[in-house]
Amino acid sequence: MFGLPLHPSFVHFPIALLIAGAIAAILFGLLKKPQGEKWGVYSLLAGWVLTLPALITGLIDKNSIPADSPAAQVADRHTTLMIVMWIVFGLALYFHFTWRKRDQLTGVKLWMWFGLLLLAVILLALAGHQGARLVYELDVGGP
Repeated sequence: MFGLPLHPSFVHFPIALLIAGAIAAILFGLLKKPQGEKWGVYSLLAGWVLTLPALITGLIDKNSIPADSPAAQVADRHTTLMIVMWIVFGLALYFHFTWRKRDQLTGVKLWMWFGLLLLAVILLALAGHQGARLVYELDVGGP
């Protein structure tokens, strides 16, 4: 599009929403502030949905990397981590809505949910690092 890769245009909002949502959901969940926790969950949901265009455009842009390029392995790692991250956030959201509906988001289940959010944020950071390597070390994704 306009001679530029599409993927960088779509990644920033999901990253911000997922990280801010996870922090808010955990923090306000621990502080027993339901409105703040709800904001965090809706931010997570918005970030999770908005990750789809980022994933799709990333796969499209990835096709421009030659298979024998050193960047291909980094791009594969970045893609795999992002897909796993998206699945983990999806599971966290599924469990949250299922357990919250049944008033079961307490005790061990609450800590499992927090753990899934933390794992997903770590996966996002690792995947983002691989994306940054593509741009800043391997010069992929520039005009």
